Amino acid sequence: MQSKTSLFNKEMVLQVGRNVGWISVIYFLALFFAIPLRIMMLYSGENYRDFMPVERLFDFNFGIQFIMFITVPVVMAIFLYRFLHVKQAADLIHSLPLKRQDIFHFYTLTGFVFLIIPVILIALFTAIIHSVYDLNLYFQLQDIFRWAGIIILFNAVFYLSGVFIAMVTGISVVQGVLTYIMLLFPAGFTLLIIYNLGLMLYGFPSDYYQIRNIEYLSPISHLTILEGQSISMKSVLLYLVFVLVSYVLSLFIYKKRKIEAASEAIAFNGLKVVFKYGAAFCMMLLGGMYFDAMQNKFAWLIFGYTAGGIIGYFAAEMVLQKTWRVFGKVKGLGYFAVAMAVLILITQAFAPYENKVPALDEIKSVTYANHVYMDADDRFAPRPLYQQENIEAVRKFHESIINNEKMNEQGMKSQEFALFIYELKNGDKLVRQYTIDRFDYEPKMREIFESVEYKHAHQPIFKMNTSDITSIRINKHITDSPLTITDEEKIHQAIAILKKEIEQEPFSIDYYPKGNRSSIEIMSGINDYDHIELKHSYKSFIAWLEENDMLKEATVTPDDINYIVVTNDSIEQEQFKEYPEEEIINRIMNNKNAIKVSEHDQVFAAIENAGYGWFNESPYTAIFVYKTGNHKEIRTFSDKDVPVFIKEHFR
Repeated sequence: MQSKTSLFNKEMVLQVGRNVGWISVIYFLALFFAIPLRIMMLYSGENYRDFMPVERLFDFNFGIQFIMFITVPVVMAIFLYRFLHVKQAADLIHSLPLKRQDIFHFYTLTGFVFLIIPVILIALFTAIIHSVYDLNLYFQLQDIFRWAGIIILFNAVFYLSGVFIAMVTGISVVQGVLTYIMLLFPAGFTLLIIYNLGLMLYGFPSDYYQIRNIEYLSPISHLTILEGQSISMKSVLLYLVFVLVSYVLSLFIYKKRKIEAASEAIAFNGLKVVFKYGAAFCMMLLGGMYFDAMQNKFAWLIFGYTAGGIIGYFAAEMVLQKTWRVFGKVKGLGYFAVAMAVLILITQAFAPYENKVPALDEIKSVTYANHVYMDADDRFAPRPLYQQENIEAVRKFHESIINNEKMNEQGMKSQEFALFIYELKNGDKLVRQYTIDRFDYEPKMREIFESVEYKHAHQPIFKMNTSDITSIRINKHITDSPLTITDEEKIHQAIAILKKEIEQEPFSIDYYPKGNRSSIEIMSGINDYDHIELKHSYKSFIAWLEENDMLKEATVTPDDINYIVVTNDSIEQEQFKEYPEEEIINRIMNNKNAIKVSEHDQVFAAIENAGYGWFNESPYTAIFVYKTGNHKEIRTFSDKDVPVFIKEHFR
């Protein structure tokens, strides 16, 4: 009778346990320290009632949990399949009277059991602690089981990724590196492609796409956000499909793998080509991305592409050949260079993409913004414009930017980000982004910015329900006690006036703020508030504050200021950017040529005309010395706004 060898026998399980059991022990101890022990430390003390409920178990020492989750499964896969990468061990294992598929099933499944046992034990310990301490006030039992399920799922993803890479390489170190490259590749490669398309195609919305859920493309980056949000069922299903495909594909590759591939960086010749040119391509994109971010010049961009491609190509050759003597093999690099040159030329030839502006009758709505936003439903995000005259104004603005491409790529006096999102009537969406000099487009921007629909679409105050507002606080920044308005009638009056002020506010091409500015904080909940600047041009609102005897509490007046010191020392002005703020103040205060202003009317004129910030080219720099706490503030005067008495003093 033919004897049979049982794969799942005690001796083989013990052998695997000796190889990887220590990983399970370390995993268990780290998780025990991070979760059960932390829970006991928090909720067993006298002040346990002071602690707030947690939304999920990831809230406990998430940093430790995260490190364990992304490293332990990969290390498990490396040590488990170490025998594939050592020739003697590979010969021994494959000399056993076992089919390859049996070997694969045993090692992979046994390793996975050793991986999830610590997670299950931690879940059980936590459930016991939850019951003993009666922690329903802080988290529920289902939170524990949900945590365990998510971690087992991510462990499976990381573990099967390591197993898959073990099949295509013959070096354990390379297995570890390639596993993390594989896990990060979808998100990283997408980011590289998006960024570089933004360099190649004028108007490509790289910033817009970079914040559109790229973190979900990699399980590692996805895991980082689980501390603050739950996982969707769609993600769970996708990960389960990934685990199943990885398992089947790993088994298929393992059956095709040659024993002699041990100690080879890549076990299959066909994959060596993919690895070599893939590494060169990714490094090329990374080099272009780096040098563009550092220098933002075309010559440096080309240098980055060239250097990155060369480094990536030869680095891959060194890994494959296991020697640094690879610099004579330039034939393949030549082929790669020609292919990349053709690819860049093809990309640059996409003129229809760069010149595309939808026709007016094709557009349902358009959103114009000077910043990128994540969530369109957030009240801080701009709303679409539907009025035909505003859509046409945005279209003309967009067309002028395209027609002035070369001008927009030159030096800019005041850089402005421009994002266009068209919702078309056929259901499609067209998105473009540009960087422009706002001074070159003042008439077209004025037409858009001064429309009431645009202001309602962009200003948060128009998106708030006045009846939900609980208070208004106005802070003039020199006191810790802001003016607080809680009277319901006054809140309604203030909001109505502010809305009218914003609707009537003219467009200013200059970002240089001046005048008496306080910040208005509108509260509509415990942590729900919006900020608005109290500009000196809001005459009606300032008059309303004065009528209600609140102006002195809300804005800086001459009574708040001890004196003002003004200098026009242009030599020191150029050096100010290099000095700390305290040294700048001391230099101006001790400047013998400076003018000291303390007379009431002159102080008032200085307040109304002084600009905020001192990193500008204004020729007059002032130190406002306040009576409260002897607080000092740096402000500046532009040549057109400086009061006459100051200008005359320096003649």
